[in-house]
Amino acid sequence: MELTFLDARQGDAIWVRWGQGRQLLVDMGTSGTGRALADRFRALPEDQRAFELLVVTHVDTDHIGGVLTGLVDPDEPVPVTFADVWFNGWEHLNGLVPADERSELEPMGGVQGELLTTWLRDHAWNDAFGRAAVIRTDTTLPRVELPDGLAITVLAPVQERLTDLVPEWQLAVAAALEKGTLTEVSPGLEPMGPSTAPTLESAVDLALLSEDPFKVDGSKANAASIALVLEHDGKRALLTGDATASELLGGLALLGAGERVPLDLVKLPHHGSRNNVSRELVQAVDCPLWVFSSDGTTFRHPDAIAVSRVVRDSGPEPHLVFNVPSTFNQWWERAEWQDLFGYTTTYGVEDDGVTVALS
Repeated sequence: MELTFLDARQGDAIWVRWGQGRQLLVDMGTSGTGRALADRFRALPEDQRAFELLVVTHVDTDHIGGVLTGLVDPDEPVPVTFADVWFNGWEHLNGLVPADERSELEPMGGVQGELLTTWLRDHAWNDAFGRAAVIRTDTTLPRVELPDGLAITVLAPVQERLTDLVPEWQLAVAAALEKGTLTEVSPGLEPMGPSTAPTLESAVDLALLSEDPFKVDGSKANAASIALVLEHDGKRALLTGDATASELLGGLALLGAGERVPLDLVKLPHHGSRNNVSRELVQAVDCPLWVFSSDGTTFRHPDAIAVSRVVRDSGPEPHLVFNVPSTFNQWWERAEWQDLFGYTTTYGVEDDGVTVALS
């Protein structure tokens, strides 16, 4: 299993390959990322244009925006196909199953979510779930088998998190649409990370940073993120979208039956936000490899507090992977910090991101 964390600005775009030419996508980043991906798709040989799955984790513009520009409304046709698309739309928020044809009266909902919904009515949509919502229950983690031995376990969300999003659907996605046109300057719903590197001269300094009071991410869109565990040939990768720590902990508790869950890779939620990466979340898994997907645009992610929690609480010698270098993640390249705290780093490159092979 090979995972490429593409340069998606402040967002996520994850290209997964496995088996005999099998592939899937999880999110497509910002609108600019989508246009760049559309060009990549057009350049693919004909025998590499079929995808088993596209997962759109939630409606924030740095996850769904690229789907709209790259697939729904591209400048010119894009010659790729998806056997299934997982996305929780307005009807799923209300506990309904969408019709497979467009009705005369479109459902109310978020601007970007509705644009994708219109496109999805003519495509496979949550087919693995009978077109119902992609969710877990309080007692069950759905597991879907794809060809060539890839299994996907749904860790989050639960239906309640989708229902919570109903009152804010239109407002939240309209704001996300506006953010998409002002990506570099638009304020967010959470405080931005620090603009200067923390002072870390001892283990005590790292402990104080990691123990900064945890404030829960209050975004209902993030809480509704689809989070997945991909498993192939004995290797497991957790892809978290922007899910909250509490939602992830609920799924991990079921997956590990109360024990620390062994994983080979974790893509940190919400690009390494301090409000999504709690010490409890890091301690809930046994994992050597931690991926941060962000170029620091807008929110200065990853937040130093979140990184410190991974360094301190993930176990011996964690390896931090940053998909593209930025002002805010290159702090952790310092040799003196790596020697003092016992971690290592890898950085991807601008435009291409970073590829991790689990073998």
